[in-house]
Amino acid sequence: MTSARIRWSAWYEDTELELAFPDGWDVVQCDMHDASDMGADAVAAAIAAPIGTAPLRELAQGKRSPCVVIDDLSRPTQGRLLLPPILDELAAAGIPSDDVLVLGGVANHRPMVRADLLKKIGPDVLAKVRYRNHAPFDHCTLVGETTQGTAVEINDDYLAADLRILVGSIVPHGGAGFAGGAKLLMPGIASARTGLAYHRGPSAQGRYADVDGDARRDSEEAAAMVGVDFIVNMVPTSRMGAGAVVAGDVVAAHRAGVERARDIFATPTPPGRDVAVLSLYPKDTEFLQHLTAFAPWRTAPEPLVREGGTIVVALAGVEGFGTHWLFGPGMALDAARATRVRDRDVLIVCPNVEQGEVAPGTALFRTWYDARRWLEDRHGPTASASVYPCASIQLGSVPG
Repeated sequence: MTSARIRWSAWYEDTELELAFPDGWDVVQCDMHDASDMGADAVAAAIAAPIGTAPLRELAQGKRSPCVVIDDLSRPTQGRLLLPPILDELAAAGIPSDDVLVLGGVANHRPMVRADLLKKIGPDVLAKVRYRNHAPFDHCTLVGETTQGTAVEINDDYLAADLRILVGSIVPHGGAGFAGGAKLLMPGIASARTGLAYHRGPSAQGRYADVDGDARRDSEEAAAMVGVDFIVNMVPTSRMGAGAVVAGDVVAAHRAGVERARDIFATPTPPGRDVAVLSLYPKDTEFLQHLTAFAPWRTAPEPLVREGGTIVVALAGVEGFGTHWLFGPGMALDAARATRVRDRDVLIVCPNVEQGEVAPGTALFRTWYDARRWLEDRHGPTASASVYPCASIQLGSVPG
């Protein structure tokens, strides 16, 4: 069999899955440009040399109640790598770790439980700090309204802090262009009402890799209104290492990280294939994230798949369907229809969701073997396929 490999099961098994294709198929594995993992010393050096602000230890002088926001397992941010040097910087300013509140910027996702936190921030950090999950339905206060009409209601613990730090990842995003930066504030620790307005308005108009859109402007206006003292953002590698780390100003540091991300995520995208396999890794913890696997499709200069071809989204989905208080069955932004792409078939390969959980009409397979049989029946013994091993962070570029 001709084969390719995709990344599989972020935060859990975190491994590779081999995909076997029929012998006569022309299969191309489309890897991103990628980067080497920086390592702890280089991460600490990046945080100590911020962009657009004074060093964190200087900003922290005289402060007593810092709040550090970090995202959840639906994002690849390595808190166990990023938080220790942040705590060291605060300690250098006289702030002990047990005075630091780490706030789970879960937006409208489920709260993180202990098992999640051991993965996300590690046992050593968890033992030192105070931790609390953001709750979008309570303990949020209206700060103002953006020029785009979004009511900015933000977590009270964050508002009470005298030093405010956002920690996250810069990865492709269909609304804000890239995640990270001010998006950790809004919608990361905003109320459900704010999140709904943001997703219905500015975010709905956004595009992958475009940081000049309404959603990014909306989040950054909220950040200026509320106050963000410092950010630490990483650009992940294909193995969820830190390919780059930027720190400092919520806008300037984020934009520097975006430039690194464009290079690290750049992927040759051969056009007009019969089949494209898009792995949801490193956002493959839950089915609800499956649309983010379309990042290469949305950013490629030409369609990856010809009309009449097939797009396959593959994910481990260890946490099952997933939880989002705005999206999903019965929620305000639930589309309640199967994912479709004009004139192409869309298949889902996931072993951890059931047909009754997904929208009617979704073509769902539990194993790659079952999906491959369907593909061979549909496209015959001599088709072409491209495989994107971590599609949710891959950006299309001209084939090299």
